[in-house]
Amino acid sequence: MTTTTETDKWATFRVRGEMFALRVEDVQEVMMAQPLTPVPLAPEHIVGLLNLRGQVMPAIDLRRRLDMDARAVDQESAMIVLKSHGELASLVVDEIGDVLELPTEGWVAPPETVAVVHRQVLVGICPIEGHLVLGLDVAALLAEPDHVPVPAGRKAT
Repeated sequence: MTTTTETDKWATFRVRGEMFALRVEDVQEVMMAQPLTPVPLAPEHIVGLLNLRGQVMPAIDLRRRLDMDARAVDQESAMIVLKSHGELASLVVDEIGDVLELPTEGWVAPPETVAVVHRQVLVGICPIEGHLVLGLDVAALLAEPDHVPVPAGRKAT
């Protein structure tokens, strides 16, 4: 008797050495960094607008969205065009990975020790071949982040 494991396809990429993934159906395309038009008074994680073949969309720096140390968007950066509920947005990441088939049953909930800003956008964590893949929820990622107040004298986690 042969048992099969149900899998889903995930597009992977790296930010600060961590492996993240998005469901393939949420990704329209991947590309190297493109010129961006700055947006005055935009939230810090919106690094500009991308005009992709006449479609204008916000460019979200995932490092800034996840409260990580910022890095300038340059020719080393990559972009992932996301589609969610008929809307497009681009995500600036450090490097593009492979499309992986990850087991549906292999995902676990993020532990409570993970920072709130990260837990809000994670659908789960999938351990594979000695790595942890952090699965992102596109709708949550595109929503404005909730910032938890940090008591004076304490660092945010």
